[in-house]
Amino acid sequence: MSLGELAVFSGSFIILLFWLGQSLWVYLDARNRNERFALGWAILALFSVPVSLIVYILITRGREEKCKACGSLLERGLTICTNCGADVGKICGSCGGIMKESWNYCPKCKNKYQDN
Repeated sequence: MSLGELAVFSGSFIILLFWLGQSLWVYLDARNRNERFALGWAILALFSVPVSLIVYILITRGREEKCKACGSLLERGLTICTNCGADVGKICGSCGGIMKESWNYCPKCKNKYQDN
């Protein structure tokens, strides 16, 4: 095997590892974040190596919330922090929808929040 063939083989092997590794990382990260389409993200990552990773990170990281009291990462839809128990949201009295603390109107039913 010549030096040129070895370089091509090594380069191809590294690209293959990066390609499969990206898909595996996206799948495991999406599963740990309780994304509904973890397998779909992994399949998408197989078809467009750098672009799908960038899109995945931009979309999934934009929806995160952190607890104002302890700073831990929160799942979507929670009204209390599962780490410290601090209130992170409020519940609409009309429809039961989850609202952020700073909201005065419910985005689901459009009613004004009333503290009970």
